[in-house]
Amino acid sequence: MSVAQRVVIGGANADPQGARLVLPPAHPGWSLLGWVGLVFLVIGLLDLGLGWFPAHFGNPEWEFGTVAHTLDSLPITVLGLAMALASAVERRVSWAARAVSVLCWLLALALVAGLVVFLLDIPVALKATTQPEVRAGLHRAIVKAVAQGVLYPTVLVAIGLQGVRATRRARA
Repeated sequence: MSVAQRVVIGGANADPQGARLVLPPAHPGWSLLGWVGLVFLVIGLLDLGLGWFPAHFGNPEWEFGTVAHTLDSLPITVLGLAMALASAVERRVSWAARAVSVLCWLLALALVAGLVVFLLDIPVALKATTQPEVRAGLHRAIVKAVAQGVLYPTVLVAIGLQGVRATRRARA
């Protein structure tokens, strides 16, 4: 928010203890963005959650496929988180901004753990595949999943940091 958008009630001649900072209300569109972001977030988390059940940990094929599917399903979830955070920051709802930040960090942590599992399953997947066409597709899937597994947690941590910074600036 620019300094020009801030209004001090009480003026220059007012008692410094009596002066207060008044911020103009956020545009109603920010509230709509927050609701749409929340819907995207719920849909994305539902899709992610359903991909993990029923769980078959210890089965390398299931782990490999589930982590790859999770990474492929993240755009709607990350978009929902970003929209919800932007809305919360602009509307100055610090508890919502902090909640989105924490959710971003938890999701980033889960993705890093999923990436480790995925990386451990790569040798098993490569040994199980002998056909050149299938192997080429597997290599593409590995490259894509590793790139997503690095980029998504990085973006989520950055989104979370932005939320925390915005709430600190709002209090200052």
